[in-house]
Amino acid sequence: MKRLVLLVLAACCLLTACRMSEAAPDAIVTGTDSAAIYQKQAYEEMFNGSLAKAEACAYRAFLLSRDTTLECSALSLLCYIYYREGKQQELQLLMQTISPEIYVSVMDVQSQMEQARAGRQQAVYVVAIAVLVLLLGSLAFWYVRRTRALARLYEQRIAAVRQRLEISETKVGIDVLHAIINDQNISQLGKREEQAVLKTLPVVDGALAEALSKATSTLTPKETFFCIMEYYGKTDHQKARSFCCSEQAIRSTKSRLGKKMDISVLRAE
Repeated sequence: MKRLVLLVLAACCLLTACRMSEAAPDAIVTGTDSAAIYQKQAYEEMFNGSLAKAEACAYRAFLLSRDTTLECSALSLLCYIYYREGKQQELQLLMQTISPEIYVSVMDVQSQMEQARAGRQQAVYVVAIAVLVLLLGSLAFWYVRRTRALARLYEQRIAAVRQRLEISETKVGIDVLHAIINDQNISQLGKREEQAVLKTLPVVDGALAEALSKATSTLTPKETFFCIMEYYGKTDHQKARSFCCSEQAIRSTKSRLGKKMDISVLRAE
């Protein structure tokens, strides 16, 4: 059987002698080489798309085979390679000499190749998915760190702005208190100045701040400034001059204020 196949293969080799000589692998057959090694190399060359080299390796695997199992496997592989290369003449010559069992083995080779190809494609997909997951994970990690860094930066900026505002409001509050104590014109002062004074008073005069907090309803800016004047012992004449109004208007303000709080608690001892 093997002699007949060798004759057919020799004829096939004559048909493709030039191609075989160019495609032959560089490895030299030594005592350690075996049919199994060349058969494995033939599969690897097929996976890499080098059908000419795979053909040479399969041919050598057949020549070095020492049992029928390796012979059948090598012939099946060689038939499949001829089929993949489109060498119909060589394939027909070889198929006429092999047994039906070997023909079935050719189909097994094709099935194995398809499974191996599918396995490699699946491995490529797995690697691609792993790389994609890694990239997405890295992006998410970078995004979280960047978001936290920006949040810290914003908090620092807000704290700095708040500090500047507090300093500014403290200055405004002190300026307003200074104007009231020195009987300056405060007729144009409004809600902003009132809030600045209320934030400054707990530091400057806690007793006055506590007295103002006892009002039963919200005081207007004019009423707040009136209370401060009352606390520092200003007369109605002084109050009227600071507010740029008549003393009658001051008495009206005092009357309305009396409904919101006990004015007597504002008189300093």
